[in-house]
Amino acid sequence: MTEGIYVLTHTRATTMRRSARTVAIALAAPLLAACGPFASQGDGAKASKASEAPVKTLRLGEPSTQTKELTHDGKTGKFTITAQRVVVGKASDLDELKDEKYKGWVPVWVYVNAKLVDGDAPMTGAMVMSDVGVRTADDVPVTRLLMMGQDLTSKPADCEDDAPAAEWKKGDDHTRCASYLVPEGKPAAFVTFSRGYYKEPLKWAVQ
Repeated sequence: MTEGIYVLTHTRATTMRRSARTVAIALAAPLLAACGPFASQGDGAKASKASEAPVKTLRLGEPSTQTKELTHDGKTGKFTITAQRVVVGKASDLDELKDEKYKGWVPVWVYVNAKLVDGDAPMTGAMVMSDVGVRTADDVPVTRLLMMGQDLTSKPADCEDDAPAAEWKKGDDHTRCASYLVPEGKPAAFVTFSRGYYKEPLKWAVQ
């Protein structure tokens, strides 16, 4: 009787261990599957990027041939983007900030026009300059100059930042402007406009 109980218990224990392994494998499968699509999406996006025609470097004043989607408050508009011009300041313009960290830098003001050509309209809150960047000739991105409650006295009078409350109707276009810092002796060579992580940014040569 004791031996019979042992055999039954041993068999049951073996069955339970096999069941546990089966459950573990079953639980692991969705986890692996969850990783798989994520990796596949990245590969797919890379493949999509590879198959996409290379982005042509434009000249200042030339509108983008690809539209950029900007979303706010549940609405998404498709915009044509045009980097218009870059106004270069002087290193001494930063002296009024009275901070040594600005030594060796030069302010530049970048003007970008956006035109709502498709998508949801009317809409508000289209933030244009948050996707704008500046790069030097060696393709190194520079820093945007963010100032709270003040501006450089050398800032051009027509340099207007994003206006969150501005309304955009289809066909409307607005020019926005922001300031950036470039290393002294390394002028701004390119203006860029981000199109997300996987797509090349729109790009304009300054000269």
